[in-house]
Amino acid sequence: MGKAEKEGLNQALTSHLNTIHETFQMFDQTPCSSSEKVTWTQIIQIAEQLSKQATIAGMLWNGEAPEAKQLEDNMTSYFNVLQGFLLLSHGSTVGAGPTLSSSIHEAFVGAVWEACAALKKAPATNVIAIGRAMTQVAVSVKDVLREMKELKPASSDLSNEASNDTCTEAESSPQDDDDLSEDDLGSDLSPEEMKVAQLAQGVVSETLVTIKELIRTITGWLKLETPGLQWVENFIKAHGIRTGSQHDNRLNK
Repeated sequence: MGKAEKEGLNQALTSHLNTIHETFQMFDQTPCSSSEKVTWTQIIQIAEQLSKQATIAGMLWNGEAPEAKQLEDNMTSYFNVLQGFLLLSHGSTVGAGPTLSSSIHEAFVGAVWEACAALKKAPATNVIAIGRAMTQVAVSVKDVLREMKELKPASSDLSNEASNDTCTEAESSPQDDDDLSEDDLGSDLSPEEMKVAQLAQGVVSETLVTIKELIRTITGWLKLETPGLQWVENFIKAHGIRTGSQHDNRLNK
């Protein structure tokens, strides 16, 4: 993104912020009693739209840096919905007494406080961000390992019977892979499948140990970023590691 594009985005952002600031001035005035009152259902609906716009804004930064045009369009859409939310919120106080007005204002202020509190949980440095990403990866790997350990071998009689039934069904009515369901596959493994599963468990277990050691190393860098940080970044990119949505504290359970 060039310097001119950045300046254009900065000017657009400043313009939108000024508009929102002017909109806020309405809250110092009591709405006219002759105005149409906005229902709380309308407030909830536009709040959901505002949440969607915020989600879209976040998705723009998942991966490569977005183009200036995308950012400007998203910025415009977001601030338009935000201004609409503020206008409808002010309209919801038409005919409201002091108690209702106070309750509405408290609800909005509380929502802002929660949003600001959520910002405190965002990583402030590269080391913290990488550490959290690796922790989430470790949680996913730990879940996979637990599920693999729950696999059990089928008894010899059931295995033979299942094998014969499978052969008979395959000869009479062959199925495509897309038609197979989880029930068709079953949870009991043949001796050969169990051997493969046990080998895979060993690999996954060693991978989890490696990730935990890497997390311990990253923890030591929390107070000082070192040249080794670039190696960790390259390691994550080279292995295509992606984070999940699990909570970090599940790792210690």
